[in-house]
Amino acid sequence: MKTFEEHLSSAALHGSVNVLFEAGMFSLLDDIERIVKLLREANVSFELIGGMAVNAHLIAAGERSRTFVTRDIDLLIERRQLDTIVRAAEAGGYEAKKIVGGYMLILPGQKPAEAVHMVFAGEKSKSTQPAPHPQVEPEEKIAFDLSVPVAPLRDLVGMKLNSLRAKDLVHLEILDDAGLITRKIEEGLPEILKDRLIEARRRFAEDQPDVE
Repeated sequence: MKTFEEHLSSAALHGSVNVLFEAGMFSLLDDIERIVKLLREANVSFELIGGMAVNAHLIAAGERSRTFVTRDIDLLIERRQLDTIVRAAEAGGYEAKKIVGGYMLILPGQKPAEAVHMVFAGEKSKSTQPAPHPQVEPEEKIAFDLSVPVAPLRDLVGMKLNSLRAKDLVHLEILDDAGLITRKIEEGLPEILKDRLIEARRRFAEDQPDVE
């Protein structure tokens, strides 16, 4: 892991630096590097989902200025590998806890909102979700100079529409504004998620300020 000074120097190559933003991102990247290393050494299948995966796709598209700090780390895993993942994580200092729809890996002193949250491929986290999570098919992306396995954009957009919490709407709007929710991705969505995307875009438009 880079030092914070090295992280700031790298960030400065992309323009002006917000020190508070970069401090939050540096801490998050340290946590991501720790869990990614443990799971890679355990030889299990997994991929980043959630806000950090959104960031990775934004960076790949040259949209680093749109990135944001998120508090937790979200992973998509295969249920059959859960025991292996838990053993590897516990050996690395995490405690595993069952939560609604998945599992949480938490370090001593961490708040639950800052932990690693895992959901299962091919399953729903909540019965109210219209579709199960996709399969684990990671793409390697660079997130702030850290190479990580990330959910493909099509799967990430589908998962955001499937959950459709307040933060999912924020992430979808960022991706849409960056032009990353393409026609091809739209056409690959199930009908119910296409309808959700239409509704989400309507809400985005309503939230835009009136400017003459």
